[in-house]
Amino acid sequence: MRGRVHDVVWGTVRVVLAVVLLGAAWQLARSAEHDRSADLDFSRLEIHDARGRDTGSLKVCGDRYPEPFCLRAEHVAVDDVQLRLNKKAGARYRFEFRRSGGRTLALSLDIDHDDRKLVEAADGHGKATLYWWRDSVRLLEVSAGGERRTLHTAHSPGWEAVVPAACGAVLAGLGAACLWAGLWRIVRGGVSRLNWPWQTTVPGVTFTLAGLGGALGAMFVVHAPWTMAWTAGAVGAVSAVGMARWAYRLVRRRLPALERMEPVAPVDERRFLGTVWGPGPWQTLSMGWLRTGPRGLAVVPGPATGTGTFGVRPFPGALRLVRVRLPHRDDPLRLRSGRYLRTGGAEKPQSVVIAECEALGGPVPGACVLIGADSEDLPYVLGALTAATPSPISPPTPPSSPSVLTAPSRDGQDGHDGQDSQDGPGGPGAV
Repeated sequence: MRGRVHDVVWGTVRVVLAVVLLGAAWQLARSAEHDRSADLDFSRLEIHDARGRDTGSLKVCGDRYPEPFCLRAEHVAVDDVQLRLNKKAGARYRFEFRRSGGRTLALSLDIDHDDRKLVEAADGHGKATLYWWRDSVRLLEVSAGGERRTLHTAHSPGWEAVVPAACGAVLAGLGAACLWAGLWRIVRGGVSRLNWPWQTTVPGVTFTLAGLGGALGAMFVVHAPWTMAWTAGAVGAVSAVGMARWAYRLVRRRLPALERMEPVAPVDERRFLGTVWGPGPWQTLSMGWLRTGPRGLAVVPGPATGTGTFGVRPFPGALRLVRVRLPHRDDPLRLRSGRYLRTGGAEKPQSVVIAECEALGGPVPGACVLIGADSEDLPYVLGALTAATPSPISPPTPPSSPSVLTAPSRDGQDGHDGQDSQDGPGGPGAV
């Protein structure tokens, strides 16, 4: 029940986080659409005739066209024009305009080669008209020497929508991943490592990469609004196929192979990193190092070898192996998050594998005891457990049967058998 409550709580937390992320993505999407429509509406202000030809006239705010559905015209004087940068296709100039009330306005603008003479002729005594749209100068009309030209500013319509659209796509991908993981945790639980790739990794990577693909497609949203959807769908589909293949190989081949681990008989002493968890006196054994060998399974203070017994703590009772499994999400943190170095000093870490055991005797009989170790070291733990597990008690036999006196137990630790071997045929145990 504790594991089920744990799954429901953490699944609900992920669902709430997903709702927050998806809500933020929705607000960013609305903001991006508003900015895009507001910026691109500028081109609709140009007046065309019945055949679609540009008449050169603009909707300027006045009696006929009220704001904000018009361009606000401002007549200014050109005080100074300075060349700042020469380019292959033109040059960049810095204009200084004198506005009404003695105010000034500076504006940098890229000018084509065909317009450079007119711009330079307007220096100091020319006139200009600034056309404002959405608090930004979109057009500049310059007149000098009886000639007039209309210049477009460097403002790129629609680019204000790129940043919120890209951020919204990323948040939408993260929100979808959290929603999937949360609902899976609530409905099916998340204790098994066999379900973990389908619950977290596969949807997390797929939806996150799809969101990044949508963010990349936002660069082209000005001219093709559906680019984000197509890019996100294509990247998400490729990611889903790749992650599904990886998860299938992991769940169907690699993980079950770890759970079918065979025990190794303890011949030589072996010390390695490991963790023991259990109730009562088993809690005091979690020191970080285990020892297996002819002397049995025990906890040691460190990796040093030798025959000394300082700090060595044997297990308080016999254990029966129930199963070998990977860590569950409701296991203690030091078990499921442990990564132990390989024996021999190799730097590559291995994931922890857990031996789930049942205490047969000792102070807490029937208790669940977990032993976590590296996948290369756990077979020696299984071998030590198999060698130390007492044999089942044989049914009583008639006193006249000599097999009772001479048959030893499997572990060779039966007190009566040892007494019989010392007393001999004429001892107290003889018939």
